Amino acid sequence: MTRSIRTLFTIPLVVLIVLLAMVIIGVSYYNGQRAVGEISTQLHQEISARIRQHIEHFLQAPQLVNALNTQLDTSNFEYLAEQFQHQLTVSDVPYIFYGNEQGHFVGVQLMQDKTVLKILDAESEELRHIYEIDESGERIKHLERKTKRYDPRHRPWYQQAKKTGEATWSDIYVSAHRHVLQITYAVPVYDENYNLRGVFGANFILSQISDLMKEMKIGKTGMAFIMANTGKLVAASTNTPLSAGGTHPLSANKSRSPVIQSVAKYITAEWNSISLFAKEQRQALLKLDGRTTELSVYEGQGIQWLIAVSIPDSDFTEGIKDNMLWTLGLSLLAVLVAIIVGIIVARKVTNPIRLLNQHVKELSAGDWKNWNLSTDIKRRDEIGELALSFSVMAEQLTGLLNSFEDKVEQSVENMHQTNVDLEALSRSMANDLRNPITEILGFTEQLLQSHDKQLNMQGRHFLQVITSSGEQSIEIIDSLLLLVAVISKEKVKTQSLDMRSCVASVTQDFESIKKKYYGSITVADKLPNALGDPIWVKEVWTNYLSNGMKYGGTPPSLEIGAAVKEGMVEYWLKDNGDGMTEEEVSKLFAQATRLDRHREKEGFGFGLLIAHRIVTKLGGKVGVESTPGKGSRFWFTLPAVKREVS
Repeated sequence: MTRSIRTLFTIPLVVLIVLLAMVIIGVSYYNGQRAVGEISTQLHQEISARIRQHIEHFLQAPQLVNALNTQLDTSNFEYLAEQFQHQLTVSDVPYIFYGNEQGHFVGVQLMQDKTVLKILDAESEELRHIYEIDESGERIKHLERKTKRYDPRHRPWYQQAKKTGEATWSDIYVSAHRHVLQITYAVPVYDENYNLRGVFGANFILSQISDLMKEMKIGKTGMAFIMANTGKLVAASTNTPLSAGGTHPLSANKSRSPVIQSVAKYITAEWNSISLFAKEQRQALLKLDGRTTELSVYEGQGIQWLIAVSIPDSDFTEGIKDNMLWTLGLSLLAVLVAIIVGIIVARKVTNPIRLLNQHVKELSAGDWKNWNLSTDIKRRDEIGELALSFSVMAEQLTGLLNSFEDKVEQSVENMHQTNVDLEALSRSMANDLRNPITEILGFTEQLLQSHDKQLNMQGRHFLQVITSSGEQSIEIIDSLLLLVAVISKEKVKTQSLDMRSCVASVTQDFESIKKKYYGSITVADKLPNALGDPIWVKEVWTNYLSNGMKYGGTPPSLEIGAAVKEGMVEYWLKDNGDGMTEEEVSKLFAQATRLDRHREKEGFGFGLLIAHRIVTKLGGKVGVESTPGKGSRFWFTLPAVKREVS
């Protein structure tokens, strides 16, 4: 297909810019994604670390307070209340209390605008009373005269401390007074006989963590939340309920927040439960609903919480998308500029080339001896030099044409004489070689007949080898003579051949060879006639059949057929041999060659070469179609007789 030079100028430039733009976009996108991944990971880890740090800070104070309280006198509730109030003023703990095995309770709680005392002792008539107290601990106001029956021994913090027998954090529960979610650091105390006297408690209200997390910047629209290993919500950076109606903690998989709910359900589906994840996996990075969520476990004295930081991927990828759009826009602009520049440059370059091409066409279609080039290309660059050089070349060609034609005629005459001399020389050399070989064969035959009894087995073998080698030498000489005759003969007289009779004559000569190889030859009922030399065509069939008998299978089963195709008759011979590879097929007709795997068999490699030369001389072609393991199909073509074609 002919292509314009303008196209060749413009298209590569455009393709180069497009490919370059694609590479730039790809590299930019890859680097952006990698940078986003690194920043996202760092941000998730940093936020998780900050939340973990704040949790440790909040939980540390109740532990320190209760570590001191275990040394207090638990029999004097007024003394305990005084100590609790003092501890509230120097720590971040909002509520410190004590309950004993008799069901008595004392606690001091710091509320928004006041400090209250909660007490249940032997004088309280089994009801816990709540008083507002001043800085010195004096009771200012009785806030509630009667409350629901309160027994500290039934509270979660008391039961968990009693069960474990050591300092521990309670599960999340709702306070009896303020109805807020909280956890308690509970420490059991024992008498000298190791009997439980009671439990000290220091509360931590979970809303403090939520308030702090709401102040944190978590990406653009990200969020964070905390779940206990039981699946209960601890805190969240969004305004989502953490308890169900203020009566009990809310499970994360029932949260109103779709993010919290999907993460909790995913963990449950993948690890069967949140507690199992906290125990075995401990850390993970999830890709859910276009968000990246990092999970990590915080663990300490009875507490095992799961911290989740979830940030939408769009918070990070918006910049990448904008960058890709800018790159794409600039790339399209560059492609447009490249097309315009390519067209302008191509037009400037191709116009003189087009003119020069027109002169060349005129030169090729004109009279070389009388042609004269006059170019209107006036340039001082390479194209101008090309036009000038072409003018000089045309003048030189015109001058050399006459002498070249004379030399061609002389060469043709010399070649004809050379062919005649070559044929005469080859026949002379063949006779000179054949005579001594014939004499050797004659003497060998006489020795075998007259001295058969005097010769031992080895001597007879040597004479038989000499006889065989001599006969092969004569065959080689005959093949070479035929090959030289075919090559040197310039004109061949062809005639209409009765191919059926020709093939029958050749196959008749192969009767003894068929018996030797236990082979068979099947000839089609109809073989179209063709134009050719009868002696040469018989030689082609002889070589094809000889080749088929030797290499066409064990035993060989040969099939001969023909078909008329576009004014030519294609004759073919199929065998059931081992077949050949493409590399082996390419060597068959090119030179006198035998395939390596057939070296041990008879033949000299001239047969197919001679067939090739003969068929080519007669105006036909030769070839072979073969597949390893499926036999071969050797074919040759000859011009069809006109009446056969019609």
